[in-house]
Amino acid sequence: ERMIKNISHIEIIKTDTEFDALFLECQNIHRLKPMYNTLLKSYEKYKYICLDEKDHNIIKISNEIEEDGIYFGPYSFKRKLDIIKEIIIKVYRLPICKRQNKCIRYDLDKCIGPCRKQIDDNIKHDIVKNIKDNLNGKSNFVIESLKKEMNAKAKDLKFEEAAKIKEEIDLFSSIVRKQKYLQNLNRDIVFWINMKNYKYKVYYIRCAKIKYEKVIDSRYPSQIENLKTSIQDLMIQNKEEKDALRKDEIDYINIINEYLKDTKNRGYIEIRKGE
Repeated sequence: ERMIKNISHIEIIKTDTEFDALFLECQNIHRLKPMYNTLLKSYEKYKYICLDEKDHNIIKISNEIEEDGIYFGPYSFKRKLDIIKEIIIKVYRLPICKRQNKCIRYDLDKCIGPCRKQIDDNIKHDIVKNIKDNLNGKSNFVIESLKKEMNAKAKDLKFEEAAKIKEEIDLFSSIVRKQKYLQNLNRDIVFWINMKNYKYKVYYIRCAKIKYEKVIDSRYPSQIENLKTSIQDLMIQNKEEKDALRKDEIDYINIINEYLKDTKNRGYIEIRKGE
């Protein structure tokens, strides 16, 4: 009611399809940031895991994607990310202090000790690569290390500590599943909608962006061939790959994902690497 009282004018924009309307709505919400729409602004609170072998501490939780490392996410659960960070620090014995300080963690074998000795760049590179592989689900080193620690605690009858480590295993497994889910959404799609009278609206979507869109008449083979050529050219030009999505891409991906669930009068093909 309060929102309606503040309306000064209404603009009607005609689109080719409902899908176009949903995308346009999302674009305008991100651009205008309306006071009364909170659902499509929730992405602003998302966080990332950042790995940077040039940084003293190697891992951090970040609000935005910058140019200083490898990013994973975005994720909506800040507190869980802090625990994930603590798990990775524990398993890989990463520093938590500032470069100038010398702490006791190195003496307790809980840190590789860059404040005590020079750490070879190749070692830091290997650590970052291993963490990346674990977050992407390509390696189980973190899970296996935690299981080994859990079993040792249970053997020593320290069941409460073992149970806590079991929670860490479950949490790390969940973040790996989440990362795989995000990577699966971050895909290339050729998507079409039947507009009747032999006409179709065709989209080429990459990384949550509509790279190409065109209405074609299926009765004319030349239009179909021109469409194929245009999309193939764009696929050659756009080869970027990334582990993380931008925060504002999540809403677009959710629109795409939900819209593709209904196959009535629409269809799509997913283009995987190497195709």
